[in-house]
Amino acid sequence: MKLNKSLILVSALSLMAASLAACSGNNEGGNASPSASASSSSATASSSAPSESASPEATDIEPEAGAKLVVWAAQEQKDFLETMGKEFEAKYGIKVEFQKVGSADALNKIVKDGPAGVGADLFMLAHDQLNRAVQAGVILPNDFYAEDTQANFAKTAVDAVTATDGILYGYPRNIETYLLFYNKNLAKPEDLASWDAIKTFSKAYNVPAEKKFGIMWKLDDSYFNYAFMGGNGGYVFGKNNTDPGDIGLNNEGSVEGLKFMQSMKEVMPFKVADATPDVKTDLFQKGKLAIDMDGIWQLGSFTKEKLGFDVGAVPLPPMPNGKSPKPFAGVQAYFVSQFSQYPNAAKLFAHFVSSQDAAIKMYQMSGVVSARNGLDQDPALKDNELVAAFVEQFKNVEAMPSIAETASFWTAMGAVYPQIWDNNADVKATLDKAVSDMKTLIQQAK
Repeated sequence: MKLNKSLILVSALSLMAASLAACSGNNEGGNASPSASASSSSATASSSAPSESASPEATDIEPEAGAKLVVWAAQEQKDFLETMGKEFEAKYGIKVEFQKVGSADALNKIVKDGPAGVGADLFMLAHDQLNRAVQAGVILPNDFYAEDTQANFAKTAVDAVTATDGILYGYPRNIETYLLFYNKNLAKPEDLASWDAIKTFSKAYNVPAEKKFGIMWKLDDSYFNYAFMGGNGGYVFGKNNTDPGDIGLNNEGSVEGLKFMQSMKEVMPFKVADATPDVKTDLFQKGKLAIDMDGIWQLGSFTKEKLGFDVGAVPLPPMPNGKSPKPFAGVQAYFVSQFSQYPNAAKLFAHFVSSQDAAIKMYQMSGVVSARNGLDQDPALKDNELVAAFVEQFKNVEAMPSIAETASFWTAMGAVYPQIWDNNADVKATLDKAVSDMKTLIQQAK
């Protein structure tokens, strides 16, 4: 994930969603990678060794006798995972130990510690690290619970944790994306009904000398700006972001999308470098920014109790051409280590901790909303207006590409926005240059 995880007080959501086709998920029929084959063998062998203390349900995988598990996750997940660990132990007789290793560090650490037998049995990763993990041979497929995962989780989440080899590896936890938060004391829902309405409102509200602005988002970041390109027919890589030989960032849709973004400059009178997350969030918190494009990780911060005003949220409205922006989404998921001595027990816990009951408990304990389908109708969540807005936004998102060549996208596109925003550069020519730079970076990385 490209964002600062320390800001994440709350995350994700579920519900369907779009994009990222190319699923698969049927591991039995796919071309198994070495790790997939190892997993199948492991699952089969272990299934013949029933646990001494566990009493798994008929549909559960049989854990190994004497199993005990180590789970790596970020500190903010400690209370939830330890609570679930105690429930898991009570039900299956398997102890679970939490260790603080965030998803940003887990992959490098399991590569180092796994072969030595001192790594976790399962850990959290953001989906954009999935293919690196597969190539490193450090994770096992989600084989035993594949059908359950595909049936009960948002398609975007399932697709995101399915690698380019077509195999489902992850157990989705939550999805992260962004929309428009607004200060209800300053703007009304009709002011956000369209981008034209936002422009009209902002022209009336803006007082730059007093640092009062109608709308702002982090302008130097493709994570946010891509929404206008992706929703207009642009794409990063072809074949559902798996083909680095097909870059769609300078096609007609991408160009028109960024031209629209460029048109917002008339109501956003500041340089790209001035629209930083700290500046933007500070203005919103002080009641000087009416509309803030930001992510679901702000749900725990953007409350009346903390800000002193009511906060609303709406999905990104359609552009003047009628096409809706398509924001990037990131998916956090549990993965089972290839090096686990107890792979069946680890798969059982990954399933247990991502169940419907666990999803409700996670929301109640931490505000994090699972990527499971239909949670928006659960009594525990359905009355939260902001959650409902994110649920709606997740019907139109695109999981960030996760192939190794994606690094070239972030690097090359970073130079685009100061050119088209601060210098009014021609959008097509600027994107042509960015795509050319991407191709060079991809070649240099080979």
